[in-house]
Amino acid sequence: MFGAMRLTAGCLAGLLLVQGAQADQQILDDLVVDGSACVGTDCVNGEVFDFDTVKLKENNLRLLFQDTSNSPSFPTRDWRLVANDSNSGGRDHFTIEDVTGGNEILTLIGGAPQYSLFVNNAGKVGLGTDAPQRNLHLVSGNTAAIRLEQDGSQGFPGVAWDISANEDGLRIARDGADLLGIDNNGNVTISGNLVAGTPASTFPDYVFAADYRLMPLPQLQQYIAREGHLPGIPAAAEVGANGLNMTQFQVQLLEKVEELTLYTLRQQAQIDALKARLEARQ
Repeated sequence: MFGAMRLTAGCLAGLLLVQGAQADQQILDDLVVDGSACVGTDCVNGEVFDFDTVKLKENNLRLLFQDTSNSPSFPTRDWRLVANDSNSGGRDHFTIEDVTGGNEILTLIGGAPQYSLFVNNAGKVGLGTDAPQRNLHLVSGNTAAIRLEQDGSQGFPGVAWDISANEDGLRIARDGADLLGIDNNGNVTISGNLVAGTPASTFPDYVFAADYRLMPLPQLQQYIAREGHLPGIPAAAEVGANGLNMTQFQVQLLEKVEELTLYTLRQQAQIDALKARLEARQ
């Protein structure tokens, strides 16, 4: 049975003074709340919580994480959660602030579409979708696009690259000008030059050297009949199995063009010689 507590006039006056002044309370032990809690100047008696365990309620909502570590080897950075700006005309937002660095690390603006940012249990990120199929999956109702921008803040020229895709295909643009396009049939459109592969280490000018051995035409004919392709040119089966090195292939084609030029010059020399002999007999 509880004992009686005697209140003197002085004690009662002291309690009323503390209540009226809303003095700070310091709790020097663990505090367990069996229920929900409301914190803020606008919390009222009979507050409705629904399924909320903790509610922050006032017109300037901030939650500060202040690290008081004093050892040089311990992290000491302070962080803050901010809900909405506190000034007239400010933003409706939820922000994670690096208080020590004075930076907004993450800001979510109110009114953003459903699943503006979604991370599934595999770490895949969805932008506009709750079912990302790749490491980064962007969904839009009209032309999904991303921008890569160098803003000039570190002394390099400012430039912006856009990658977009819609029913017409994929486009890569720089500062608003299309540079590369791939349509739905795989056709590629490029506004500049295309450099494929690695630079050629040799160029077939050696074909015109005095000691270059040009395959005799009868031998060439036998090779083609046996192999089904020109010497030095990969066969269709080889290309199908290993792909085609476009740089090397262009060099090989030029080699064959130069060899064809030599064959033509030799044939012309033979034609001229035969023509001269015929004219000499007339």
